[in-house]
Amino acid sequence: MSIVFHGLTIDPEWLLHRLTYTVLIVVGGYLVLRWYGHVTRRLMEYLGKRRALARGYGVVLQRMITWFLWLLIWVVVLRVWGVDVTAIWTTFVSLLAVIGVGMLAVWAMVSNITARFFIWFWQPLQLGQRIEIFPESLSGEVVEENLMFTELRQEDGTIVVIPNNLFFQRIIRRLPEAEKTIMQGKTTL
Repeated sequence: MSIVFHGLTIDPEWLLHRLTYTVLIVVGGYLVLRWYGHVTRRLMEYLGKRRALARGYGVVLQRMITWFLWLLIWVVVLRVWGVDVTAIWTTFVSLLAVIGVGMLAVWAMVSNITARFFIWFWQPLQLGQRIEIFPESLSGEVVEENLMFTELRQEDGTIVVIPNNLFFQRIIRRLPEAEKTIMQGKTTL
């Protein structure tokens, strides 16, 4: 038995199957994303306690993966309904390529992000560490790191925001832990 709707012939059994699959895929995807969010939050708390990962990295990474997974879920739903997603997918990938090429044209942004990854691998500085940058004589404790900037808290409490690529153009002096505690007025024996 078929139903005619605005001149289209629709098979109710086909429609029921597609609706059931769609609901199952979306609910299943939602549950997987909730589990992923819980696991990611626990991982970020653990890494945050060890100061192995800055808060900004975790949030950006979690959002990017969540958006990608939702996109994947909706592509699967469109395939269930018989929509040819190759044209949509090709457009999406082409758009990402154009955006990527456009970003390469912006030197400052790319150099800061690249410098952040090198800082992450080589670790010339870490969160909580006291550093001094020459010849500007900027000094302070590293309190935040993200893809573009590193923040230093100076002795008077002001926050200095430094582009990441500056760390590869200047001399950095790292103060040892003992010197750090003495400079903060805490003497440890």
